[in-house]
Amino acid sequence: MDDKNNQMSSNDTYTGGFLKLKIRLFRLAKQIKKEFQLLKTDKINLFIALALPPLIIWMFASMSSAGASEIIPVKCTVVSYDSELYVNQDNYTITTFWDNFTEKYLDAVEKSKYLDLVDFYDASEEKYAMEKARDDLRDSKIGIIIEIPVEFSEFLSTDLPGIIECIPDSSEIFYIQEKLNAVEDSIDLFVEDNNLDPQFVLMEYEEYSVPSDYNFRFNYSMIILFSFMIFGISTVLTILVVVQEKPIARLLLTPAKKHEILLSKYITYSIILALQVFIILSTSLLNGLYVAGSLFDIFLALFILGFTGVSLGMFISTVSKTKTEANQLFFAAFIVIALLSGIFVPIESMPEYLQIVAFILPLSHGKPMINGILSKGKSVFCFDFFALLILSLAFIVLSFLVIKRKRYEV
Repeated sequence: MDDKNNQMSSNDTYTGGFLKLKIRLFRLAKQIKKEFQLLKTDKINLFIALALPPLIIWMFASMSSAGASEIIPVKCTVVSYDSELYVNQDNYTITTFWDNFTEKYLDAVEKSKYLDLVDFYDASEEKYAMEKARDDLRDSKIGIIIEIPVEFSEFLSTDLPGIIECIPDSSEIFYIQEKLNAVEDSIDLFVEDNNLDPQFVLMEYEEYSVPSDYNFRFNYSMIILFSFMIFGISTVLTILVVVQEKPIARLLLTPAKKHEILLSKYITYSIILALQVFIILSTSLLNGLYVAGSLFDIFLALFILGFTGVSLGMFISTVSKTKTEANQLFFAAFIVIALLSGIFVPIESMPEYLQIVAFILPLSHGKPMINGILSKGKSVFCFDFFALLILSLAFIVLSFLVIKRKRYEV
């Protein structure tokens, strides 16, 4: 009899526990439905989440394609210190039988479609030739100075290696290599037109570069854009979901608990995030995104980066008392996160204490993880992925602790 009673009591406990779980899941599902209905009325947030990212990607793709198809020559000035005069050290006689290779190189510069010759200065006649060229470089009239050194023609005439020096405008670091490549093209034409035997052979062994049939400018831009766009938009969408117009206080009139309300918001915005990542990735692929790794890896990488933004936004929203405070906290946090992301300044070159702070922040893990998958075909399950996962869990725990202790007036 006792065994039968114990069994019935155990069954009642199991049934009661299952019933409670069922009621909680029902309340949670109902709350998620309310969140979607609320989000449906917020046209601006829906536009930011689902329509703005593909528009930005289309814009970047259009700009990159236009830049890739149209060659914009680099404006340059050539300063020559070369001289046809040769002093014989034995009898101190002066001869001028050398070929004028400076003029031949100028022909190659004018022939190159990557260079636009603005000025030519002969330093033997123009005393302040280099000063004038540097003034033009400072005023952005030219992008590079090409300097032909002394005895340039003499060296080439006697089968010795010739040297050409370059002074590029390095204020725009992303275009330095483009300027040097333009000069290299003129040298190739110069060597070819004058049947010169080049004294060196440039051999390039490129690893992990974007294939030639893809737009490299678009692909390199997307590595940076993905990090800022996914993380930034996800954070912006969630910084006001708790603090705005006291929605929690109103919802507390219903049977839903505070933690259920917050959990429903996490689930709702995670679903929106998954849809957002799918749209962003699809738009990028349609515009020529090169992915060396798997699509699953890049999808999961973008999702975990965006989810870190969602959890940070939720945390900011729970600790803020007003919309203004939430916006101020977001902008302050985002500026610090962006500056210490390693995108503008390499983390390795920062002071040690800033490196520690940088590795705690999310964007310092976003770019290397995305770059590793897109360019090198790495797996998503790397150190950066788990660092973002830990950060997300930390923000989630903190947001639940804050909302549990926070008191709302109904």
